[in-house]
Amino acid sequence: MYPFKYKSSIVKNRWYMAAFSTEITREPMERTMLNKPVVMYRKEDGTPVAMYGLCPHRYLPLVEGRVEGDAIVCGYHGFKFADNGDCIDIPSQDKVTGKMCQPVYKLVERGPICWIWMGDEDKCDTDLIPPYEDFGLDQPDWDFHSENYFHLDGRSQLLIDNLMDLTHLPYVHHHVDGKDAMAKIPLVTEEHEKSYRVLRHGKAPWNDYFKLVFGPEAQFDGLCDFSIRSDFYGPEFISTSLPIISSIPGKTEVPKELGTLMILHGITPETDHTTHYFGFSTRNFRLGDESLDNFQLAADKKIRGQDVVAINAVEKRLDFAVTQQRELLVIADKPAVQVRRKIEAMLAEEKIPLEEA
Repeated sequence: MYPFKYKSSIVKNRWYMAAFSTEITREPMERTMLNKPVVMYRKEDGTPVAMYGLCPHRYLPLVEGRVEGDAIVCGYHGFKFADNGDCIDIPSQDKVTGKMCQPVYKLVERGPICWIWMGDEDKCDTDLIPPYEDFGLDQPDWDFHSENYFHLDGRSQLLIDNLMDLTHLPYVHHHVDGKDAMAKIPLVTEEHEKSYRVLRHGKAPWNDYFKLVFGPEAQFDGLCDFSIRSDFYGPEFISTSLPIISSIPGKTEVPKELGTLMILHGITPETDHTTHYFGFSTRNFRLGDESLDNFQLAADKKIRGQDVVAINAVEKRLDFAVTQQRELLVIADKPAVQVRRKIEAMLAEEKIPLEEA
């Protein structure tokens, strides 16, 4: 599975985004994740459940059934499965004979997100969920907004590469003001306890986009300092920031940040070649501003949609392309290459089978 030497590029021992909390209700929903169909619903007390999604009797998707109490009932022959996966009723016979159990996956709801663990049970640790305090999720004086979802007809690694190399901005996202400032922006990388961080610092003229986000009262004359922060928490989650604007040098004694708007990316492999892409944002300024919420959602969806078009086009011919040319890597690819090495180490640790020579 390019760009690795393994048959699959899916790391299993991670907490992946299964859904936004608002998506899971008393009506069963299905989402394929890590090559397996998963049915999700809520128990009577509101606790979310995630279960292997095909009934073992005739393999009808359980999403075609109904939730009854805390259990789910298959819509084909009425087999009933408790929230722990145990089959507790077979209508065609007086009692359940033998042990019949559906696999159940750990599903943790934290704030607006439900996280799923589909890896080894002995390695399941909720401390591995990305740290909300790093990007303002469910934190005091921060807003959560702009939740959106895209389906990618491409492997998850293509999205990770995209997010770790922002030099594509002037070319994929033609409409973004100030995008040319990203073309040769210097970067530094840092290893943090729970993330690999990339910091990009530069200067850009004040533009209409900054004015819309930070408000007309923050208007500058001339160049402003900005920084962009990207954190790779794992193949499942990456955070990036909008340019964090500081006041013009010389205008104030101490540069003042106008605010931070984080763009969050939940990356959940559907299959080896398709991906669920969850997006949302947090910010610590203009809290509760509905007009900014609506603007950011529209802008975010447009940008993510452009990335999806590019990634889908790459996936269509990727397996052919790598047989024709060696991949060209340049200086700007350093963060993406470093992240690939981290993911490859995870795949090696999980003993994913190697591609046949």
